[in-house]
Amino acid sequence: MRIAPGWITFLLGLVILAIAGILYQQSLVAKGVSGAPATAAGAPASPGQTAAAPAAKQLYTCPMHPQIIRDHPGTCPICGMELVPMETEVADTSAQAKAESLETTVAAVKLSPTQAVLSDIQPIMPTREKMALKVPAIGEVSVPQNQMKDIVSWQEGRVDNLVLAETGGTVKQGEHILDIYSEPLVQAQEEYLLALKAAKELGDSGYEYIAASSNKLLEASRQKLLRLGLSADQLAELETKGAVEEHLPIKSLYGGVVMDKMVTQGMYVMRGEKLFSVADLGTVWVELSVFEKDIASIKIGDKVTLKSPTHSGMVFTGRVELIEPEVNMDTRTFRVRVSVDNPKMLLRPGEILDAEMTFSYGNLLLLPRNAVLHTGDGDLVYVMAGENLWEPRRVTVGRDFGDKVEIISGIKPDEAVAATAVFLLDSEAQTKGVPRPINLPELPPEPSEESTHGGK
Repeated sequence: MRIAPGWITFLLGLVILAIAGILYQQSLVAKGVSGAPATAAGAPASPGQTAAAPAAKQLYTCPMHPQIIRDHPGTCPICGMELVPMETEVADTSAQAKAESLETTVAAVKLSPTQAVLSDIQPIMPTREKMALKVPAIGEVSVPQNQMKDIVSWQEGRVDNLVLAETGGTVKQGEHILDIYSEPLVQAQEEYLLALKAAKELGDSGYEYIAASSNKLLEASRQKLLRLGLSADQLAELETKGAVEEHLPIKSLYGGVVMDKMVTQGMYVMRGEKLFSVADLGTVWVELSVFEKDIASIKIGDKVTLKSPTHSGMVFTGRVELIEPEVNMDTRTFRVRVSVDNPKMLLRPGEILDAEMTFSYGNLLLLPRNAVLHTGDGDLVYVMAGENLWEPRRVTVGRDFGDKVEIISGIKPDEAVAATAVFLLDSEAQTKGVPRPINLPELPPEPSEESTHGGK
């Protein structure tokens, strides 16, 4: 059978390619690249010789998401950042080198130079500063409970002349407030005048028991009038005049601002019925609402500065006299009662005031808020342990001053911590299996001034 020239050319090409492949493989074996090094052409390596290590493969990762690892350049599928080459570690057969590497891996986070540049971690030293905390609050003026008095009727009767006819004004102790006609009071006056006349007439009686009885009757009549509300001056006036007063003037037993009026002209009142409510506003209470996070700073006796929108430019001062133990479940605030002197009666019940309390805490060890990582099992910072090497450290956080927080223990004043990219460091630490510290390191206590409350 005759073969076409084209097929002959194709078969010759295949044979040539096969021969070339065999020759190339033999050359690689001779150079020791294919895996089994040769001491001579095609000879296996002797037992005393070691094989050359294969070249390490370059891997790429995302600076923000270290769990993304690729064997080629590209972008992160999560955030879209360019992948950077991972740092390759050369294995060391030395036991000491392995131990040092393991210790470094477990204790701290090692960043590659590229990761350090991209993350731009800014180290910062703790600072000692004299800090003061201002606690703002809003309060409402109220009347002290022990300064609210009720004027009541000491007898039943009809109000014929209402002198104190409106609320909001002031009344002085002993001031005439109304006239009342009371039948029991009229009868008691008549009985007293009769007893007084009998005592005068029988006082010189030769019978002692008669004189004593008349004196007892007079004293009983006097006490009855006093129980019905007559004052000693009114009783003396009755003795002088010797006539019954049908419309008896009633005077106020207390002085202050009239907060409420429960009586009208011509009204018939019963014994013990409330007529007026009078309050002494020389001292008032301001009921403050303080948030939970601030209540721990407030103590009994602390000075409070108050400002009123009604009296622009005026500043009032008071002292904390009560902190209620129960939190308001709706507003999550505590009620703090402040006592304020009010001699000019400028502050009135129901008025809203802006309050502020300032507390000085002396020199404290501080870090920026962003440098502290709050976790479920405590607060962490990352301390610089070397070039691009960061050690997780547990710290105890104290007071919060907004952009700065107090560090009670965990770091020393001469240690630098990461002020930025703390979340990146923590993510890298979890990826590399760096355990978080369980206990706080034993550090000597740092000297600090005692905290003082402003104005105490």
